[in-house]
Amino acid sequence: MHRIEDGRRGRWRAAGLAAAVGAGLVAAAPAAGSAGPAAPAPTPPEAFVALSLAAEEAAPLPGHETVLRATVANGDPDEGVSGAQLAQHVPDDLEILEVGGGGVLEGGIVNWPVDVAAGSERDYTVRVRVREDAVGAERLMSTACLLLERDADPAACASDTVVVASPTVLSRASEAVDGAMLLRVAGAALLVGLGWLVWRRRMA
Repeated sequence: MHRIEDGRRGRWRAAGLAAAVGAGLVAAAPAAGSAGPAAPAPTPPEAFVALSLAAEEAAPLPGHETVLRATVANGDPDEGVSGAQLAQHVPDDLEILEVGGGGVLEGGIVNWPVDVAAGSERDYTVRVRVREDAVGAERLMSTACLLLERDADPAACASDTVVVASPTVLSRASEAVDGAMLLRVAGAALLVGLGWLVWRRRMA
């Protein structure tokens, strides 16, 4: 009897183990009709766009010129940037002489329409002159912001600072020498003109 009972118990245990394993396999399998992993969200356009701003001459003297260059880089290899807008504020002590790239100046702010091909970049420039009465060591900051849509928040902003240089003793001496040279040239030209008039009167 013990052998029969042991055999039955063995068969029951085996059947129970198989049932448990089967139940585990069924539980581990995904339910029919369940959705797979979600697709990754598309990368927003602003993630590919970069903006930089730099002055070609970072420390010009009063009365001297420099160029502010904003660069829009599109890192998207497939899609271009189209219909965007770049706005750059220029401080009052920087007199705007020329706006490149089809920009429009209004109230100290330059606006450009921006179109940049996929995987490329484009420059937008403003040529400025430091006002004569600007104080040496004064810091003049310009800021540019890129809007991919007119009513949207800026996708990127960048700033750079022009530091007005202080005239040195050497530069003042150079200016004085240049002024004296101009006076000597003007005096020589006047003498030549007077000599020519005297010669004409004698020949008349």
